[in-house]
Amino acid sequence: MTWFRRLLRIDLTRQQATVEEIPTAFIEAFVGGKGLGTYYLYREIDPRVDPLGTENKVFIAPGALNGTLTPAASRYEMVTGSPLTGLYLDCNAGGHFGPELKLTGHDLLILEGQSPQPVALVIEGDVVQFRPASHLWGRSIYETETALRAELGDPRFRIASIGPAGERLVKFACVSNDYSRQIGRGGLGAVFGAKRVKAIAVRGTRTLPVADPDAFMDAVDAALRHIFENPWVPHKREHGTIGSLDDNHTLGIVPVYNFTRSVFEGIDRVDSTVFGKLVEARLACAVCPVACSKGTRWRGGSESDGIEGPEYETAALLGLNCLVDDPQDIIHANLLCNQAGMDTISAGVVVGMVLAAVDESLISWDELGLSLDMSRGEMVTRLLERIARREGVGDLLAEGARAAGEALGFPDLAPQVKGLEFPAYDPRVSPGMALAYMTSDRGACHLRSYPFGREVSGVLPWFSLEQKAEFVKRQQDEKAAQECLGVCQFPYGIGLLTDDLPNLLSAASGEEWSYERLCAVGERIWNLSRAFNAQLGVDRRADYLPRRFSEVPMPDGMGAGQALSRADQDWLLDRYYCLRGWDDRGLPTPETWEQLGLAGFAPLPTH
Repeated sequence: MTWFRRLLRIDLTRQQATVEEIPTAFIEAFVGGKGLGTYYLYREIDPRVDPLGTENKVFIAPGALNGTLTPAASRYEMVTGSPLTGLYLDCNAGGHFGPELKLTGHDLLILEGQSPQPVALVIEGDVVQFRPASHLWGRSIYETETALRAELGDPRFRIASIGPAGERLVKFACVSNDYSRQIGRGGLGAVFGAKRVKAIAVRGTRTLPVADPDAFMDAVDAALRHIFENPWVPHKREHGTIGSLDDNHTLGIVPVYNFTRSVFEGIDRVDSTVFGKLVEARLACAVCPVACSKGTRWRGGSESDGIEGPEYETAALLGLNCLVDDPQDIIHANLLCNQAGMDTISAGVVVGMVLAAVDESLISWDELGLSLDMSRGEMVTRLLERIARREGVGDLLAEGARAAGEALGFPDLAPQVKGLEFPAYDPRVSPGMALAYMTSDRGACHLRSYPFGREVSGVLPWFSLEQKAEFVKRQQDEKAAQECLGVCQFPYGIGLLTDDLPNLLSAASGEEWSYERLCAVGERIWNLSRAFNAQLGVDRRADYLPRRFSEVPMPDGMGAGQALSRADQDWLLDRYYCLRGWDDRGLPTPETWEQLGLAGFAPLPTH
């Protein structure tokens, strides 16, 4: 139970779809979601293929608990080769698309080849329609989903689509479902654009019975009780993720002015209280008891110009990081990214980088197409529009911070690891977050492990290196397992694989799942993704922060004077590699591969 053990393979070139069986051994080893997607990527893709070429594939995998009554089981995964980093990429989103995809009767959807013309895939059970979508090409996310929904004439369809940024192959274009839920990082929208997939609409035609209904409902009740007892949940329900902005600014970790400082004089104009007064709706993903999403509206637009957010990352990176202190400007920037289909994290870092560069006379105002008499908010929106259209300097900026910084002559200004832009946490202020960025399988990421909360609460020593490698490694394994289940991290605690989730999976599947068994799944995933990246040259040399974050201390705030030296980074990496069972280059050893049971599924490449 809880698996259909079927995948749907869609050949875009030939406009054909076939159903294949997923062997039980694959499910037992990799479960679903990130696990199944990562394994099939490793199994079917040469890492050296062009991410925007026809040989790349997209693996779309609902979580094992999607389609059940598991609280907050709304998230599904996409796995592919990233056009932004050139490396392994997985990303997930909430909303309602994932559970609906699961109820079509498939645990995995594989997109391969390239459609000869723009296409919208419509999936009802095993029936797949390849609907011409040239009339949707060029339309925004909102326009696309609204138009396709009207054409289908059935409100039960859930839709994922790309906007103009994905069509123009912006390297950090995203895929959006349910209007405002983003598969945001690493450029999956560009992969869709290269394959000429404008949208996917899914409608479930099946039910998903659980193996032991009584035990499952007992586990659901226990999970709900624990969620409501979590002291963090009421704050998340009331304020959403943006509620972290004030505290994180006080703690000195929010990036200001391209990650050069942590104190923002205009914080009282864009804090969570200000945004809280602009909330018009409270929104929830499928089967979620928290409803952390908040609906706001850009007052300079039309009735349709609403967004879910801004979230913490968006407000921090398109706001403080760009020196924008008007909440309406931040909402407008968020709206532009949502409609064009662009990751607000990468967009905020790229724009913040070039605005800092022009202030330092490393690039001219004319080159950016800006003038000094513009407000900071107008500068940001102008640059976002140019990026989405690949117009002028926007064509370079659409390649991402690393590539743009190198091309424009200021590579040291780019806050990134392995080509993926930093989220809204300055790693100098948190050795744990620094290590999480350094070792993340997709590049700088705060969602693989989040040690900062434990550091500032005293569970971990804040500025010390001690215990950080152990914590990061454990949370990475836990989070990978959680992403196999399709369960949102917020209600259950960030990255913590509580007893609730093994109990829920055991009752749903009829098999015994423990914390240890699920963590072993997480370890397999981390070793697969590392081995995939190793074939592209990733080793210890790729696992460092940019130089300025080790050489230039934080100038202000609670982290004043902090930086993570190269020697400190080496100490953390040595400890982390040892815990992972990797060699001193940061590569999986044959012994580790064998111990995790991977030898029976895939070869370990020679490094």
